[in-house]
Amino acid sequence: MDSVLIIVLSLVTLLMVLLAIVILTGNGDGLIAGYNTAKEEERKQFNMKRLRAVVAGLLLLTMAFVWCVALIDNMVVTLIGLLVLIVCNVAGIYIANRWCKKK
Repeated sequence: MDSVLIIVLSLVTLLMVLLAIVILTGNGDGLIAGYNTAKEEERKQFNMKRLRAVVAGLLLLTMAFVWCVALIDNMVVTLIGLLVLIVCNVAGIYIANRWCKKK
Protein backbone atom coordinates (compact mmCIF):
# COMPACT_ATOMS: atom_id res chain seq x y z
CA MET A 1 0.00 0.00 0.00
CA ASP A 2 1.22 3.45 -0.86
CA SER A 3 2.42 5.54 2.08
CA VAL A 4 0.53 8.61 0.84
CA LEU A 5 -2.73 6.63 0.94
CA ILE A 6 -2.02 5.54 4.50
CA ILE A 7 -1.33 9.13 5.56
CA VAL A 8 -4.51 10.41 3.91
CA LEU A 9 -6.61 7.59 5.40
CA SER A 10 -5.09 8.25 8.82
CA LEU A 11 -5.97 11.94 8.63
CA VAL A 12 -9.51 11.21 7.48
CA THR A 13 -9.86 8.60 10.23
CA LEU A 14 -8.69 11.12 12.82
CA LEU A 15 -11.20 13.65 11.51
CA MET A 16 -14.06 11.11 11.63
CA VAL A 17 -13.15 10.04 15.17
CA LEU A 18 -13.06 13.68 16.27
CA LEU A 19 -16.45 14.28 14.63
CA ALA A 20 -17.86 11.23 16.40
CA ILE A 21 -16.58 12.54 19.73
CA VAL A 22 -18.02 16.01 19.07
CA ILE A 23 -21.40 14.49 18.19
CA LEU A 24 -21.41 12.16 21.21
CA THR A 25 -20.66 15.03 23.59
CA GLY A 26 -23.67 16.96 22.29
CA ASN A 27 -21.72 19.77 20.67
CA GLY A 28 -22.29 18.63 17.09
CA ASP A 29 -26.06 18.39 16.78
CA GLY A 30 -25.92 20.87 13.91
CA LEU A 31 -23.74 18.41 11.98
CA ILE A 32 -26.44 15.73 11.90
CA ALA A 33 -28.04 15.79 8.45
CA GLY A 34 -31.73 16.57 8.55
CA TYR A 35 -31.70 17.50 12.22
CA ASN A 36 -30.01 20.82 11.57
CA THR A 37 -32.74 21.92 9.14
CA ALA A 38 -35.71 20.55 11.09
CA LYS A 39 -38.17 22.81 12.83
CA GLU A 40 -38.18 22.98 16.61
CA GLU A 41 -41.33 20.84 16.98
CA GLU A 42 -39.75 18.15 14.75
CA ARG A 43 -36.54 18.23 16.80
CA LYS A 44 -38.48 17.55 19.97
CA GLN A 45 -39.64 14.22 18.53
CA PHE A 46 -36.15 12.68 18.76
CA ASN A 47 -34.25 11.18 21.66
CA MET A 48 -30.97 13.02 21.11
CA LYS A 49 -28.85 10.66 23.18
CA ARG A 50 -29.85 7.75 20.95
CA LEU A 51 -29.57 9.77 17.74
CA ARG A 52 -26.06 10.91 18.65
CA ALA A 53 -25.04 7.31 19.35
CA VAL A 54 -26.42 6.08 16.02
CA VAL A 55 -24.76 8.84 14.00
CA ALA A 56 -21.41 8.44 15.77
CA GLY A 57 -21.60 4.68 15.30
CA LEU A 58 -22.26 5.10 11.59
CA LEU A 59 -19.25 7.41 11.28
CA LEU A 60 -16.97 4.90 12.97
CA LEU A 61 -18.41 1.93 11.08
CA THR A 62 -17.92 3.72 7.77
CA MET A 63 -14.28 4.42 8.60
CA ALA A 64 -13.71 0.79 9.59
CA PHE A 65 -15.06 -0.38 6.22
CA VAL A 66 -12.95 2.16 4.35
CA TRP A 67 -9.83 0.89 6.10
CA CYS A 68 -10.70 -2.74 5.41
CA VAL A 69 -11.27 -2.06 1.73
CA ALA A 70 -8.08 0.00 1.48
CA LEU A 71 -5.93 -2.64 3.17
CA ILE A 72 -7.22 -5.52 1.07
CA ASP A 73 -6.43 -4.67 -2.53
CA ASN A 74 -8.95 -6.92 -4.27
CA MET A 75 -11.83 -5.84 -6.50
CA VAL A 76 -14.23 -8.51 -5.20
CA VAL A 77 -13.57 -7.54 -1.59
CA THR A 78 -14.01 -3.88 -2.51
CA LEU A 79 -17.39 -4.52 -4.11
CA ILE A 80 -18.57 -6.69 -1.22
CA GLY A 81 -17.33 -4.07 1.27
CA LEU A 82 -19.18 -1.35 -0.60
CA LEU A 83 -22.38 -3.40 -0.63
CA VAL A 84 -22.10 -4.14 3.10
CA LEU A 85 -21.41 -0.47 3.79
CA ILE A 86 -24.51 0.60 1.87
CA VAL A 87 -26.65 -1.96 3.71
CA CYS A 88 -25.26 -0.83 7.08
CA ASN A 89 -25.93 2.83 6.32
CA VAL A 90 -29.50 2.10 5.19
CA ALA A 91 -30.00 0.10 8.40
CA GLY A 92 -28.55 3.00 10.39
CA ILE A 93 -30.96 5.44 8.79
CA TYR A 94 -33.85 3.09 9.58
CA ILE A 95 -32.68 2.76 13.19
CA ALA A 96 -32.31 6.54 13.48
CA ASN A 97 -35.88 7.00 12.27
CA ARG A 98 -37.43 4.28 14.45
CA TRP A 99 -35.35 3.75 17.60
CA CYS A 100 -34.44 7.41 18.11
CA LYS A 101 -37.98 8.80 17.93
CA LYS A 102 -39.74 9.49 21.20
CA LYS A 103 -42.91 7.53 21.73
